[in-house]
Amino acid sequence: MPVRNVAAFVRAAVDSVLSQSWADLELIIIDDGSTDSTAIEIAEIDDPRIAFRHVEHGSLPQARNTAAGAARGRYIAFLDGDDLWAPGILQRQIEFLETNPSIVLSFASMKMIDRHGRDLGRSIQGWSGTLDFSELLTEDVIGTGAVVMRRELLDTVGLFDEELERGSDHDYWLRVALAYPTGLFGFPEVGLLYRRRAGQLSANWRRKEDAWHQLLEKMLRLAPVRSVKVAGRACANLDRALAAIAYENSEPHSALRLFLRALKHAPWFLIRDKRTWFLGAALLSARVLPGGIHHRAEQWFRTARAYRT
Repeated sequence: MPVRNVAAFVRAAVDSVLSQSWADLELIIIDDGSTDSTAIEIAEIDDPRIAFRHVEHGSLPQARNTAAGAARGRYIAFLDGDDLWAPGILQRQIEFLETNPSIVLSFASMKMIDRHGRDLGRSIQGWSGTLDFSELLTEDVIGTGAVVMRRELLDTVGLFDEELERGSDHDYWLRVALAYPTGLFGFPEVGLLYRRRAGQLSANWRRKEDAWHQLLEKMLRLAPVRSVKVAGRACANLDRALAAIAYENSEPHSALRLFLRALKHAPWFLIRDKRTWFLGAALLSARVLPGGIHHRAEQWFRTARAYRT
């Protein structure tokens, strides 16, 4: 669990781990240079399964690598300090890995909550079954906090790429998929409660755009033939997600530009997806409907759409 300035949320995150039905675990918390009372909140939790370490502020992949390198168990799971695990999800994933030796990494679905832990009624569309490299490059369906993987991957695949400030998790899953073509498995049930809050890095679409170009360039080097084949659809999915973030950030002109760019990448691929229609309707509503009517349409959009971010 990498943490940085999450004092208001870290106790709930830690509790969601320590209360899992699979109790034989260690929780390695790396405080990445917090300047608030995060460390105090953690110190007040009395449980011998917690190992806590404070480091100078670096990057998220560095913090994850530090924690993973200290892990002693057969399996490694990840959770950010402001998110929550669903009850029982760790046991179900470990038991699945125990009985399916060909699977090296499992992941569950995600549900969004607000800063107070209230359900926002929005889930990240789940994945059921195995997942290959092309599918994962086309769309990142894996939430880092929903992952349980075999520790051996640290030896065969390596660590998170610390040169990728953003997107290092997506990069890691893609490298796992290259090394184990049928080794990733998704559970459609919700395992992660993903907290949306002001100032969150995932709400910065410009940074996500830069990170995506870095990631795509790397995959074009590692697996050029397979990456080129799906690059258009992957860019289309990414631009649609960026457009949705820009829309929610009240940047309608940027949202429309990104949406049109997404359609240019792979129009026939996108029009078969309901998320395209939800977002298109919201953007059109913002341009042509009176404010009050658009506001009601916007509430429908925020409830109904299920795009990935």
